[in-house]
Amino acid sequence: MLNERDVIKLYVATFNRAPDTPGLWYWVYDSGLTLDGVAESFFDQPETQALYPPNTSTDNFIKAVYRNLFNREPDDAGLVYWRHELDSHRIPRSRFILAVMNGARGDDADILENKTEVGQYFALKNITDINLAKRVMDNIDRTRDSVLNAERMIDSYILSHP
Repeated sequence: MLNERDVIKLYVATFNRAPDTPGLWYWVYDSGLTLDGVAESFFDQPETQALYPPNTSTDNFIKAVYRNLFNREPDDAGLVYWRHELDSHRIPRSRFILAVMNGARGDDADILENKTEVGQYFALKNITDINLAKRVMDNIDRTRDSVLNAERMIDSYILSHP
């Protein structure tokens, strides 16, 4: 069975947003896919195609995933390494995302953990507003305050949309 938190990380990495509740529920409980399968299936989604059209350069794709996950671009050595892996087709884009997620260390791991926590909080509130799902991730960093601020934004939304 899939781990809900891993699918939330995949939403953050791929779409730079919290998961909508029905989408998270589908991928985790109904799709019957492994995490690799979900990552691959994400690339068939219209949202992914809009974010990363076929003409998106490898460098721009790598940088986008790093910004989505860690609020930064990769270092030069990482960019060169991943560019080679992707351009040589040794690794597909969906597996690249999983590798970067799983390789998070230090501040990167803290930021990803905070984004995952906010994504889970968002999904538990049964919100489907995709714009809010993106906005709540805007200011997440390695601090606890960033998580609390995002959760307040979510709670505020719920109060204003009964």
